[in-house]
Formats: sequence, C-alpha cells, structure tokens
Amino acid sequence: MQALALVEHVDRELDLLCLLKALLKNRHQIDLKIANFYADAPLLLAKPAPRLVLTPFFYATEDIVLRDYVAGWPNTRFLNLAWEQLFYPSHQAIKAPRDRFTRKQVTHLAWSRAFGAYLEEHGVLPRMTRLVGHGMYRLYGPPYRDYFAARRELAAELGVDPARRWVFVPENYRWAFFTDSKLRRLGKRGVEEAELFQMRDYCRRSMAELVTWCQALAGSGEAEVIFRPRPATSVAELTAFVAETLGGEAPAFRIVKDRSAREWVLASDLVASSYSTVLIEAALAGKAILRVAPESTPAGLRYDWCDLAPEAGDQAAFLEACRRADPASCEALRLWAEETFFPVGDPVERLVEVIAEEVRAAHAEPEAPVTREHGMTMPAWLGPIAALSSPQARHDLFEKHVPNYAFNRSTHEKDLFTSGVVDRRTRRWRRLVLERKALSPA
Repeated sequence: MQALALVEHVDRELDLLCLLKALLKNRHQIDLKIANFYADAPLLLAKPAPRLVLTPFFYATEDIVLRDYVAGWPNTRFLNLAWEQLFYPSHQAIKAPRDRFTRKQVTHLAWSRAFGAYLEEHGVLPRMTRLVGHGMYRLYGPPYRDYFAARRELAAELGVDPARRWVFVPENYRWAFFTDSKLRRLGKRGVEEAELFQMRDYCRRSMAELVTWCQALAGSGEAEVIFRPRPATSVAELTAFVAETLGGEAPAFRIVKDRSAREWVLASDLVASSYSTVLIEAALAGKAILRVAPESTPAGLRYDWCDLAPEAGDQAAFLEACRRADPASCEALRLWAEETFFPVGDPVERLVEVIAEEVRAAHAEPEAPVTREHGMTMPAWLGPIAALSSPQARHDLFEKHVPNYAFNRSTHEKDLFTSGVVDRRTRRWRRLVLERKALSPA
C-alpha cells in the first residue's frame, strides 16, 4: 500500500515526514512517497492518481495548485496534515476552511481539542477531524531529539563560537514584507484592510528595533546572535532590511537560514522572538526564552500564550535577559504546551496509526482512483526530460513550459529536494528509532 505526502517547507516538515515514512514501513508495510507540493506538481499530475494524498494545508479547492490536484485526481482521498494551526486573531478568518469540499470531504488532523473545535465551528464535519497532537513538538523530547545536529556540529559547519552564549532570534514579522496588493487580496477574506496595513507598519517598526538590539548584543562580544528569517522570507529580503535599518553598517550578528529552526533551538542557550511559535518549541526543549515587544502587540497579532513568556520592551531589558539566559523562564509556557499539544499520548505514535488507518480505508475503496484534466499539463516531450532532471533544472523547465506552475524560488529558497535526501533522512531515523530499540535490552 502507498500514500503520497506533499511538502511545503522542508525545514518545517521533512524530518517528521521521514520519521513517519520509516515507522509506517516498519509497522504497516506502507510506502509513504514524499514530494514537493508546488515544484513536483506537474510530474505528479502526469502519473496515475494516488489513493491518498497528505497535504501541508487545505483551506479551499480554489487555492493555487490544490485546485489542480483536486481536478486532476477527482476521487482521491485527501488528508490535511495542517502544519499551521496556531492562528492569531487576524488569521482566524483568513485560514478558515472556505468551501464545501474542504469542510465535507477532506480529513483534517488536529493538534489540540481547541483546533478541532475551530474546524467544527467553521463547518468541518466532526467525523472528518482526527485528534493527533503536535508531532513536530514531540521531536524535542527523547529519543527523537538525538536525530538532530549537535551544537559542536553547527559551530564547526557555520563558524559559530561554541564557547559563547548562543542567542537564537527567529523573526516572525511576516507582514513587514507584504506588498500593498497582497494585503488587499487578504483583506477580501474577512479582515479589515486598514488593520492589515497597520499590522505591516507595526512589524516594520518592531523588526527595526529588534535589529538594533541584536546589533548591540552581538557587538558587545558577549554572545553569538543567530538571526533567522521565517521560511517564506528570503535571506536577501532580510539582509536588505537589516542594511537599511543599520544605515549600511555591517551587522555584528549572523543572518542564517542554513539548518532548521529546530536544530538552532536545540543548540542555543536562549531563544528570543516576537510572537513566533518557535518560542513554544524552545520552551518544550527546556531553553531560556524571551518575547521581544518594542511596542504593544496589536490585538490582531497577539496570541493568548504570549502572556506565558517573559517580555523585554526595550534594549536594556533585552540585553539583561540575554545575559541571564534563565532556563526557568520557559516553565510556564512549557507546561501549557504539554497540556495543549499532547492530548492523546505520543503524537508521533498517534500520527502513524491515524495515517495507517486512512491508507487502509483508501485502499479498501472499490473504485480505483482516476486522472482527469487539470490546469498544469506538461507538453508530451517534457515528461521524460523532467523526470531525469535535477530539482533546480526541472523547476527552470516547468517555469518556461508548464501553465500555472506555481513554485516561487524566492519564498521557497530551501524547499527543493531530491529522493536521495528523503532516503538519507529516513535511514537516519531508522537507525535511531528502530535499530536502537531492537538492540536495547528487554
């Protein structure tokens, strides 16, 4: 039996999917194929339709690329892994399921009982929601955390001084980089347009303040500051913003997108951010945390859990908290996260069993999946060439020759990958989780 899992952001999703691939094969003889949601769409849609597809999100069938998968595979089952479930108030309307197919025919996974209630409130049938817990957050605990690169490995690879305190700053000011036209489009989904423009202004002001604070901390020589853009913000965009903020002065901190946020959390001494959910991950990893708030966070951007993290409202408080790096600062947020996101035991174990159930149900359907017309058809000559090309070369070909091809190299600069990457990560998980367990004494 097979299923297809689609990846939006490699750093966020691929490690967990490769772990699930190893466990599904070992326990249920299920072969989980893994491909890029955007970049691999033309090739996938040219093949026989799969019985079950695991998607990174599913808001509406009108969304780019999703519309092609739904049209091209009309009787395929869709399981929404829903990698984004923590919505601040202004996002709750934007991210809600928007059409009948999404509400009635897609199965949605929920990290928490609150998200299950949110889905039901927006019309998703209760039988189409499965409570699993937050698999990604479980990776911060044993034995899974041993899979990731050690601090000494990151230090050697990227030239970071292992003897200094490491302060990891995953920025989450996504609205700062949105264009006027994008804000107007989002405004059509139930949020006041004026509020969206105010959020962008707030994000630009606050990130400029955070940049100056990080410059002061790194310039003091007391800490290594690793400033990381969010997945959809390119290093070039962030570098340009930093240069403008510092008036051309070279940053004393490091702008890094190498490795995953998860690896930097595990290797660092303190994690500081605005309202990024990486603060929750840091709390689960037992790290010192700090919420930076140069000005009051607008109501539309503020999560309730923000009250559980210590806060710095000016540069002096930021510097002092980074110098202390108090591990106890994470305790309140950690306890809340464990209670909220691990509601049914180990989420990894739960994910394996729920996906296996969905695969078996899909394969029990008497009607075989079919392929229909869609909007991303390749020219006949392109298929054999694309199948033998590297991901980058294939992307270049698809951009030129495939209508409606939607992979954006700027916002997904780390998200092309090969089957070899999947195989290597899966083997690493197999050695850690399966072979270690087989060798351990009873």
